[in-house]
Formats: sequence, C-alpha cells, structure tokens
Amino acid sequence: MTFRNPCRPLLLALTICGLTAISTGAADVPGAINQKVVAPNSSSPANVKPGPLDLKEALHLAWKANPSLQVSRLQALIAGEEVVRARSGFLPSMKSEVSQTIFDDQTKTKIPPGTIPGFSTTIIMPSTNRNFWSSKTYLDQTIFDFWGTPSRYQAAVLGKSASLLDTARTRDDLFLNVAKGYFSTLRAQKLEVVAQQEVVDLKAHLKIARDQYEFGVVTYNDVLQAEVSLADAEQRLIVARTDTIDIRSALNKLLALPVSAPTVLKDEKLETRPWGLEEATDVAVKQRSDLKAASERITQQEKVVTQTRAQFFPRIYGQAGLTYQQNDFLLHDTQWFGIFGLQWTLFSGLDTKAQVAQAKLKVNQFQEQHRDLDEQVRLDVQNAYLAVRETFDRIRTTEKAVTQAEENLRLNEERYKEAVGTATDVIDADTLLTRTRVNYWTAMYDHQMAKAELLWAMGAINNLLPEEKPQ
Repeated sequence: MTFRNPCRPLLLALTICGLTAISTGAADVPGAINQKVVAPNSSSPANVKPGPLDLKEALHLAWKANPSLQVSRLQALIAGEEVVRARSGFLPSMKSEVSQTIFDDQTKTKIPPGTIPGFSTTIIMPSTNRNFWSSKTYLDQTIFDFWGTPSRYQAAVLGKSASLLDTARTRDDLFLNVAKGYFSTLRAQKLEVVAQQEVVDLKAHLKIARDQYEFGVVTYNDVLQAEVSLADAEQRLIVARTDTIDIRSALNKLLALPVSAPTVLKDEKLETRPWGLEEATDVAVKQRSDLKAASERITQQEKVVTQTRAQFFPRIYGQAGLTYQQNDFLLHDTQWFGIFGLQWTLFSGLDTKAQVAQAKLKVNQFQEQHRDLDEQVRLDVQNAYLAVRETFDRIRTTEKAVTQAEENLRLNEERYKEAVGTATDVIDADTLLTRTRVNYWTAMYDHQMAKAELLWAMGAINNLLPEEKPQ
C-alpha cells in the first residue's frame, strides 16, 4: 500500500512562493548593493541627522568625509609604509637564482705532466657539462654600512610624524573653512532677511504715497520715486537670495553633502575665552601643526644627509646559502657556503658627492622655510587678534546705530503722513536703515569668523571638535 504525504502540497506551495519572491526581488538587487556600499560614516543625506545642523555637527561631517582630508590621511598611511620599508634594512634578505648555461664547448681542466705520478704527458679532462642548470639560494645580511640603514629608518619615522602633522594642518584648515562657511551662510541668510524687510517697508511707503496722491496731498512724482526704489530693493533681494544659495552650496561641498541640499543651520556663536596677543602668540608657536611639521622636516633631512654620506664608505655584509650545479664530473651537485665580505663603490662619477651636497642644501632650504613660517605664524595671530577687536568694536557701534536708524525712519514716515516731510526723506531713511542693518549683521558674523581664525592661527581650532583626533 502506498501512503501519500499530506504535507507535499504545502511544501510545493511554499517553494513556488519562495521562487516568486526571489524573482520579484531581483530587480531590487542593485539598490540593495548600493545601500551596502555606503559606509556607516558616509555623508549621504540618509545619514545626516534631520533638523538644523550646529557647528559641531558640521565639523564632524567634514572630518568624516571631506575629500581633501581623506587624501591627507592616505598620505600619512603611505609615509607609514615607508617606515616598514626602511625597517626592512635591519633584516636579512633571502634571494634565489636559477639559470641555464650553454657553452660552445665544455670547460676543461689541464693537468701538467708529472702532476700525477705515472703520467708523463699533459692530461686534459672536462670539468663541467656543456649545457647545465644551476641555482643559488642564500641569505644576505648587512652587518654595518656606516649608519646608512639606521639613518634611513630614522628619516622614515620622522617623515611619518611630519605627515601626521600635515594631516592635522589639513584638518585645521578644513575646520577654519567650515567655520567661515557656516557663519558666512548665516550672514547671507540675515542679509536676505534685511533685503526682504526693505522690500516690505518700501511697499508700505508706496501704498502711503498712492493714498496721498489720490487725496491730492502729493504729486505723482512721489509714487514714481517709491516704485523705482521698490524695484531697486527687489533686485537687491534677488541678489541676496542667490548669494545665500551660492554660499550654502560651497559649505555643502566642504561637508561632502549634495551641493544643492537645502542645509539648515542653527544660529549660534563661538564661545571662546579672551586672549592677549602675547599669550596667543606663545600658544601658536607651540601648537601650530605646520610649524611642528617644518621642524620634523629639518631633522628628517639631516638624517638623509647621514644616509647619503654613508655611500662613501664600504658595506660590510654576510651571506649564507646553498648552491646547485648540474655536473656529471663533480662529486657533489650541491654545496653549502658562507661569505663574510665587503662591498665598496670606489668611484661613482661624482654622483655620491652631488647627492650629499643636495641633501645639505635641502637642510638649509627647510631651515629658511621654518624661519619664514615662524614669522608667518606670528603675523597670522596678530591679524586675527586685531580682527577680533575690530569686529567687536563694530558690533557695539552698529548695534546702537540700528536703533537710531529705526527711529529715524519712523519719524520721517510720520512727517510724510502729516505732509511736512518729503518722499525722498522716507526713502533715504529706509536706505540708511537697511545699510545700518547690513553693517550690524556683517559685523556680528565677521566677529565669529575672526574668533575662528584666531583659534586657527593659534593651532587650537581642533578644540571645537575635541573628541576627534588627527589620523
């Protein structure tokens, strides 16, 4: 009797459903692959936190994904591999050679008469095959090369250290550009609001001018003047909107975001403690990454001079290995060997002398660059310090001027409504208020950028993102 499995129809149905699901999902495979390729720390819009970005979040995005910083990190990794290469000079190298030799005739050995008792004639006998294979496998170890290998290793270590400092310098430059872009975007948005307010004020003035004209209080010239001023303000608003988009797009590029992304920023200020010029300069001389890197380059190049000068002297080495030669006339085909030797290039056509001279001149070159950079660091600190003081004074002045300009506009509008003032007075007052507001917001955000530049000049801008360390 044959028993039918009651689960067979269910299994068949599940199999069909599974195959259908697989075929249906095949169209989504490229999308799935693309999702896997995106790194967890990438700057794609899906990984950006919803809501407005603050400065710290903007710096974090740039630190993670900015291409210039990625290139600098790769350069530091390349310098690290150079250390590995230089360290290999302390270790033995193992080499192997295989060759086939073909002679026109066999190598023969000549034995003079009387050399062998009982043989009074010259004996000639072959000592090698005419066609034979040979091989050699051996270890080669440098014992002493007059500090050439140690100097190369030390130079590589210093080069890696300088590359890491270069990466820190690239990071600091990036953070400064992000901070400037951040506050420039906020400034552009404020100036756009100022332009919008000017349009609103002039529209209100145009309405008043038309009402006054309809009642016969003023001439049509006031209406025309208001319309022209409004058109000019609307043009400035268009320019302000375009400027906002352009500056925000530049910031998006620094953050590795889509250029056209409508990034929203939090309106915040840099909180820094007041610095004296002398104190800030001392901190900068100690902390600036580029100044440290310049010092490392000098020391590195001094090691290169020692490494290059070692070519004037011999290399003492040892070798040990095994040789093999296919030979029908020798008792042993293989043979172990050991060599203690000396290699010395006695004359290289003045090439080594020129290399040493080049290396010494590069030391002088790096020293001059270091001295110039030291002065540049001091100049950067002074310029940034003066910019902080200047913008602070501008804020105090323009803040009071905005209040005065608002009151001036209000009085001129009232005078115009009472027919004791002119349209020109109102438009001039509105223009003055707009210019005063522009000066105020410009000073406000210039002050924030000046503080960021002072931090950069001191080598302390990375403190804005303290948990991140240079790679």
